[in-house]
Amino acid sequence: MVRPIIAAFIIIATFGISTISAQQPASFKNFAAFRNLAPGVDFFASSRQIVAPYEESTSQTIAKLREIFGPDLPKGAIFICSTLEQKDSVYEPKVIKMGYGWSLTAVTAAVRSQEMLARIKSQMGADVPAALLDRMKNMPTDMMANAEKQMVASITQQIAYAVIQTLLDKNLQYRSSRLDDMGKSPLPDWLDIGIGAYASGSNSALSFLQQNMDQTFPIEDVLSMSRPFVASSSGQSGAPGGMGSMGGGRNGGGFSRGQGGAPGGFGGMGGFGGMNGGGFPGGGSGGGFPGGSTGGSNGMRGGMQMTMPKDEQDRMLFDGQAGTFFQYLIEKVGTTKVRELVKQVREGKESRNYIIQPDVLGPDFEKIESDWAAWVKTQKAEEPFRRN
Repeated sequence: MVRPIIAAFIIIATFGISTISAQQPASFKNFAAFRNLAPGVDFFASSRQIVAPYEESTSQTIAKLREIFGPDLPKGAIFICSTLEQKDSVYEPKVIKMGYGWSLTAVTAAVRSQEMLARIKSQMGADVPAALLDRMKNMPTDMMANAEKQMVASITQQIAYAVIQTLLDKNLQYRSSRLDDMGKSPLPDWLDIGIGAYASGSNSALSFLQQNMDQTFPIEDVLSMSRPFVASSSGQSGAPGGMGSMGGGRNGGGFSRGQGGAPGGFGGMGGFGGMNGGGFPGGGSGGGFPGGSTGGSNGMRGGMQMTMPKDEQDRMLFDGQAGTFFQYLIEKVGTTKVRELVKQVREGKESRNYIIQPDVLGPDFEKIESDWAAWVKTQKAEEPFRRN
């Protein structure tokens, strides 16, 4: 009789201790915690000043996601590192174990500059020109400000992907080291991209899309195809130099499930480096691409930049189409019907079958595509960064 009572006491005591532990707010070395600045998101940084640029965009993104998925979204943690020591101390498995559904890591422009300088020194040794070292150490204020803006924009879009994936797959532990893994959400790829662009308020591929509207995929195909695969030859997702994709444009061709390349067209394309490890996307706010998108055709479709591999062209077009079509749908039929679309898709129904209903967009896909294309031309693309 005594032993069962003792055993029961131990179980109760252990449960009580674990419950208290689970209820204690998470704390992490080298960081101060800033809670409830945005619904369902805890920030960890050196100061409130560093967190401030992220607060409004994060709150807006969470609000839009709640419009579509309801109020019960997975809680997340965002670490904003202002020193290399902080960045090195973020251990994402520990963050997930503390009860967060997802974790993201950002770095300030100053830290990214330090990393770039360290790489240059390791590659060039004593041969680094003094003028280059001086420029790296004294980065122009406008360039640093733009790098911070890009980081905020990219983290905002990552929040959308993190919430979508962890909400719809309860067994998934989303973290920044898996940003290139877009095949985890049970939603079709166009909805992943579209909701992410809508919630974050950023479609970095819009300008690229507008310049190459004659080379887009049929919208009817976008609703069912997988996001074009991007193969990298540099070991960094989405980086230039990848091999061609398995198809493209209106000439058809099959695609593998979207893997590789960061969400929303983000990639390691110059500028402040790739997204993995908290880098900054090159080019405009969001996902840049090398040197713009105009230039001569040189065998590339629609006059696209010769230096951009074809698989990246396909990715940019798909992202631009998915993001704009979802926004177009929201404007045409409203959030209520879009919520119903997401609900039906989660039940295994095809996006196309809902969209062609008479009280949505109707059965004529030729007209749907024509109206969408005209709408795209009226949208204002994000301005690329230019130094004064």
